[in-house]
Amino acid sequence: MSQQRATAVSWPNKPMPELRKELLLDGQYSREEFVTISQGLVPKTPADKWFIYLDGQWLYFHRSASGSCIFQLQIAPNDEGYAADRLLVNQDPRQYRSLSDAYDVALVSYLIDAVLLGRFASFPQPEQFSQDDHAKHQQHVMGQNASDSGLSLRIVNGNR
Repeated sequence: MSQQRATAVSWPNKPMPELRKELLLDGQYSREEFVTISQGLVPKTPADKWFIYLDGQWLYFHRSASGSCIFQLQIAPNDEGYAADRLLVNQDPRQYRSLSDAYDVALVSYLIDAVLLGRFASFPQPEQFSQDDHAKHQQHVMGQNASDSGLSLRIVNGNR
């Protein structure tokens, strides 16, 4: 049974605020990876913290509880497959408190690798957090126990 593709109307969401930052990236995905990424993720339970969907060349990452758009990643076709070269990051402190540019890039990479593609990936560790705080932060961001390493969301998404 295949999952239905996530779209902008699959879950309540808000637009990216005007207060945002643009980061330039050098990411690359194969055509096969892009097909999987483009399916997105619709939350199934309150523990699922992210709603992700592709609209045109933009992959949107929303917090499921608030609907706030936290990231937008531009993914465009090129000769090798698909280039991910531009990331917009929400800078409204009422919606998202960025830890650093490097962390934001690592978190988006984790969401794509672990949640959408179903690969094993380590959750990014903010440098300023202790191990205990890191586990609490992961549970806040991902809605799961730190030892889970993304397994719950991969199963929900159909990627074991």
